[in-house]
Amino acid sequence: MDIANVDNDSDGRLERRALAFSMLCAFVLAIVGITAGVLTASEIILFDGFYTFLGIGLSWLAFRISRVVAAGPTSSYPFGREALTPLIIGVEGVALLATCAYASFNAILTIVHGGSPSPTGWALVYAGVAFVGPVIVSYLLRRWQGSSELVSAEATQWFAGAMLGVGMLAAFAGSQLIQGTRFTPATKYVDPVLVVVACALFIISPLRMIRGTFVELVEGVPDEEIQTPVLEAVEAVRQEFSLTQPKVRVTKVGRKIYIEVDFIVSPEWKVHSSDTVRRALMDCFDVLPHDTWLTLEFTADASTLE
Repeated sequence: MDIANVDNDSDGRLERRALAFSMLCAFVLAIVGITAGVLTASEIILFDGFYTFLGIGLSWLAFRISRVVAAGPTSSYPFGREALTPLIIGVEGVALLATCAYASFNAILTIVHGGSPSPTGWALVYAGVAFVGPVIVSYLLRRWQGSSELVSAEATQWFAGAMLGVGMLAAFAGSQLIQGTRFTPATKYVDPVLVVVACALFIISPLRMIRGTFVELVEGVPDEEIQTPVLEAVEAVRQEFSLTQPKVRVTKVGRKIYIEVDFIVSPEWKVHSSDTVRRALMDCFDVLPHDTWLTLEFTADASTLE
């Protein structure tokens, strides 16, 4: 028997507000970045601007997906459309990975052809903005994310952007310090080398996003922090009703956790006892930060669980 325990739409509304806030901040920073990149002829600033601009489109897509998922199950989609959440996160990961690959390829070509103009003072100012702004946005999104994986993915992207800002700030400041010294020729390589380093660091987050999408869409085992409270709840209920060790399957798709628990019972087992156990399990699962879909079965035939 399946029981869906679905939160009200308050989480969905908060999720969409957070995504809208992220899009607004991304739009402002993208315009500033692209403009500063053109004026300073800096590849890394242009990369940051376009990377952020790409994030706007991805955030809008995540915003739309959030509304669709929040609508819940329908006659056409009786289990809901939770799979859209990991799917869009995977799309984001692929898009970000492709952006990093393209930017690093162009940066390597720049290095091969002798570098690019040295960073200016305005580049240093932008680096400061590119660090402080994303730190603030990432912090606010983390406070608002709750159990939303879409908002969590947004916060991760903003934090990665902040780390790029730190790198730009350090590299541009170092470039200014060595101007006029015997190391001045090296400043021509600061910008493209920084792009390559940033891309090498940035691929970690997209790869994790893609891996997470794959695990969820093929109904793989979720992480331990998700599995552990489920297994502990099942064990507590098992002991309370003196039941045999059950077979437990857990998988996660978006905000929804699918849990199947199979108990072996005696042929005299009563239906009202099943209802009592079910209510006890659902009471335990109510405290989980995800929606739960429970399938609870009782059988006297152990061979059906093999």
